[in-house]
Amino acid sequence: MSLAKKEFRNIRRGRISALREVRRQQRLRNNLERQLYRRLTSLFRKFVLTRAHLIKEYGVFDLNSSIQDLNEELLPTMSQHYRKIFRAVYQNANELHDRGKKEEEVFVMGRSIDFEAVIASYYSGRALVLSGITQRMANRVNRIIIEGRENNLTLAQISKNISDVVLPITRGRAATIARTETHNAASFANHSYYLAAQSNLGMSVVKQWVSTGDLRTRSSHAAANGQKRSMEEDFNIGGTPMGYAGDPKGGARNVINCRCVIIYADEQDVVLD
Repeated sequence: MSLAKKEFRNIRRGRISALREVRRQQRLRNNLERQLYRRLTSLFRKFVLTRAHLIKEYGVFDLNSSIQDLNEELLPTMSQHYRKIFRAVYQNANELHDRGKKEEEVFVMGRSIDFEAVIASYYSGRALVLSGITQRMANRVNRIIIEGRENNLTLAQISKNISDVVLPITRGRAATIARTETHNAASFANHSYYLAAQSNLGMSVVKQWVSTGDLRTRSSHAAANGQKRSMEEDFNIGGTPMGYAGDPKGGARNVINCRCVIIYADEQDVVLD
């Protein structure tokens, strides 16, 4: 692994404000989440309206080709979004420790890394989940068509039902997907950054779970607030081991709409509530 810029010996910051760190991470994630929400809303709307039109004009709907068509738009969209997240998170971490300038090549505190491998590793774990999203959406359209035909509805009526029923659902789904996928990818990116810093630069990194203290926070996540672990250890989230917020090991009940963040610090740093 080649050396770039100057050598870093530690990530020590001294006293760290948990509130300021949470706001910093959430500000970055919220901006990315809004971008993805707009893209997904447009993508899903186009899919639904196209299927409604095909039914109305030609009485045609093929489930498998519909799933394939949606995959061909959703998967590249998500791949590009993950890449944008990872670049933003890595750059944000570099600026936190070094005030580094943006570079074409991706660095971890001055050392180049195999960024493509990191992206591929994350995406490979999400592709099946994303394919499930497209299948559920196409299945919903298919059920409306089947029910409409069983009830002897006209093609125009079936088309209207597709628009009236599925379009409102897609907006909610777009919001949940944008929030969850952005948060989970950003959490993984942050974790991978500090894993690389610890492994490649010989740093001693600890991590601390910080929950969002409001009424929307899961009780198990609120109870985990302040847990501190080494990089290799899991947090205990309501009895479930998780390496970081958004870790798929936590299952859907712990990752969907989660807003918790992890603070990574030198073992001698002090995190202030």
